[in-house]
Amino acid sequence: MKFLSKKVVMAALSGVVMASAAHAAEMIPGGRYGQVALTKPAGAMTGFVVLFSEKGGWNSSDQQAADALAAKGAMVIGVDTSRYAKNLKADKTEKECKNLVGDAENMSHQLERTVQTDRYFSPIFVGTGQGAIVAESSLKQAPDNTVAGAVSLASDPMLDARFNPCPPDSTIIHQKGLPGFFEYTALLEAGRTKADVILAMTAPHLKKPEAAVAAAPASQADAARDTDVSDLPLIELRASQPTDLLAIVISGDGGWRDLDKTMALAMQKDGVSVIGIDSLRYFWSEKTSQQTANDIARVVRAYSARWHTSHVALLGYSFGADVMPFAYNRLPDDVRAQVSYISLMGFSPAADFQIRVTAWMGMPVSDKALKTRPELDKLPPAMVQCIYGESEDNTLCPTLTKTGIEVVKLPGDHHFGGDYDVLAKRILAGWRKQIEARKT
Repeated sequence: MKFLSKKVVMAALSGVVMASAAHAAEMIPGGRYGQVALTKPAGAMTGFVVLFSEKGGWNSSDQQAADALAAKGAMVIGVDTSRYAKNLKADKTEKECKNLVGDAENMSHQLERTVQTDRYFSPIFVGTGQGAIVAESSLKQAPDNTVAGAVSLASDPMLDARFNPCPPDSTIIHQKGLPGFFEYTALLEAGRTKADVILAMTAPHLKKPEAAVAAAPASQADAARDTDVSDLPLIELRASQPTDLLAIVISGDGGWRDLDKTMALAMQKDGVSVIGIDSLRYFWSEKTSQQTANDIARVVRAYSARWHTSHVALLGYSFGADVMPFAYNRLPDDVRAQVSYISLMGFSPAADFQIRVTAWMGMPVSDKALKTRPELDKLPPAMVQCIYGESEDNTLCPTLTKTGIEVVKLPGDHHFGGDYDVLAKRILAGWRKQIEARKT
């Protein structure tokens, strides 16, 4: 993914702070988009919209649409589609095809983090004319679980060749169909403005602000926490021919979309039932080590009972790996007893418990980050696996070769060469070996 420079990000964030009125658009730097019109939401945020203009450029009707969406709670960045095409042509970092969806993700991550939203909103692409076909193309390119959907109004018949979107990544398993909703209309009806149509098609997909939940008595709340996990951003992958194995997977900070998702699906095919925890959404609001442990305990209890499993593995990738030792060490005794294996993929020296812009920019961890080695040293080494890529830097795995922990070196960098089936097999082989060792 192409990241914005620190200078561009800080300028963009400054623009957010400068915006005063709910519908007053501010021009801020938007990476390869060029200058974008940022329209802040009125009231509680309900969505993040990337609004692409027609090929003639950003105009008053586009801003009217942005204002209408902002009135419904959407944060909107307005993109001049012609300028975007020109900037892509001039960008030599991607010599052939272009990663369009990455440009939107960068903006959504950075702007939403800056205004401290309570939850993360995946981008919605909206466009008219040439902007509509850009929105469609960006949605088709997106990995699952990264884009909410797209709205297309009177799409042009052909995409400007300068956009040249890359095909979906072949190393990632994609579900059938588009990775999100798709609303389409071929014509702008007489008597309706562009803003009217865009609002009508987009508003149903904006999230309603979450209402405050009345506090329950402590005994009722405790009981509910043990049996109800509906408040957590979980992905259920029950095996079609299930065994007694349950894997809890905490994703990297990009969310449930790439290595973690594809590896989990491979394990599911091997009879392992999997629960994924989407780090981008779960850790969007800061958590404590104990809170993370409490929530994992709820997941283990709930799904061990529902799916009748007896062996639990805790698997973490990158951000998810870093927080995992803290969580395990704070699990209740009965839950910890169910855990027979821990696999840490791309494990680093420090753990943050909140998603941060600085990590996406490749900058050092925050001042709140906690050292991971002291927590790792408390784990039973025989049940721990640490996986790293041979060209990966900033990983603790190579330093653990004489500790009793299974250290696995794979080809490639932080994504292990993209062979996620091999990754799943190495994890499962180590887990089954540990289960057999426990029986003796």
